[in-house]
Amino acid sequence: MSAAFLAIGMKEHADFERAQARYAESEEGGQIELVAALTSYVPIIATIFDNEERDFPGVFHYEVTEPFGAWFAGSLCATGKLPEWIDGMVKLAEMVEAFFAQGCNQVPMQEKTSVMNRPGFSGGSLV
Repeated sequence: MSAAFLAIGMKEHADFERAQARYAESEEGGQIELVAALTSYVPIIATIFDNEERDFPGVFHYEVTEPFGAWFAGSLCATGKLPEWIDGMVKLAEMVEAFFAQGCNQVPMQEKTSVMNRPGFSGGSLV
């Protein structure tokens, strides 16, 4: 799923075709290298998505993964080269933190649900 949203974000970037053409003119310029560089972030994105304990205040792949693919295309367009991996990691970290800072309750789900296990808690009935 992460790879698909990365590709969508990159492909839908306004300057993607120009970025791709500029990259193709460089010495690096192969499509396999481009895809390999973009998808090198998939394991990190998937790990965050699968293991994050904070509540998701929106749709992670729409608000982080896809925009990161667009950032990747923008960086490629601006420089004609693949972004440095560390620069991508910094940008990804910024995007992830901005996503979770949108005002959602930052208490991990485990802590919120543990209230039901406290002595004297009665869940009541919804009927």
